[in-house]
Amino acid sequence: MITLYSFPTPNGRKASILLEELGVTYKVHRVDLQAGENKRPDFLAISPITKIPALVEELPGGKVRRMFGSGAIMLHFAERTGRLIPDNLDDKAEAMSWFMLGLSDLGPTAVDMLRFSVRAPEKIPYAIDLYKGELMRCYGALDERLGAVEYLANSFSIADIACFPFIAAAAVAGGSLLDRFPNLKRWHDLVAARPAVQRGMQVPD
Repeated sequence: MITLYSFPTPNGRKASILLEELGVTYKVHRVDLQAGENKRPDFLAISPITKIPALVEELPGGKVRRMFGSGAIMLHFAERTGRLIPDNLDDKAEAMSWFMLGLSDLGPTAVDMLRFSVRAPEKIPYAIDLYKGELMRCYGALDERLGAVEYLANSFSIADIACFPFIAAAAVAGGSLLDRFPNLKRWHDLVAARPAVQRGMQVPD
């Protein structure tokens, strides 16, 4: 049995999209971040840095395996199932590069942009301009890549999953984002139409 600990954020949805795409059976435990459930001892035993998504896998013989962080969860199950990572070495290199961009650039920058532009009690123009510029750099790179290929690594992969929830969130929040990047819009609409992605985006409801 697999239990996914999550909350309806782009980071959490990366894990649920992956599990839905792979057809893995799992149950969901909603972690109420606003109530501080992520800082309770029982959750800290699963995710020491208090972040979602996290996962517990009950294995034969009573063994329990924990995993925390969307990147670790995605790589683990993609490698274990042999899916969503291209076999072709050139495509695999692209998949890993864009996968890491989603984890280390696009995701954190989007979160920091939200913090400084919306949540911060004091608006700091330097910080807002910095993160906006970094986001535009990510969007521009994605748009250029997607002008040449259907998916980021030619075929649908963990690279697309790592990036999609943040693009989907930005498209809703920014309104005109996808109009400014036509290749990104084509890809967004293509990924959004996948039934597994639609299911994963609803977890946890």
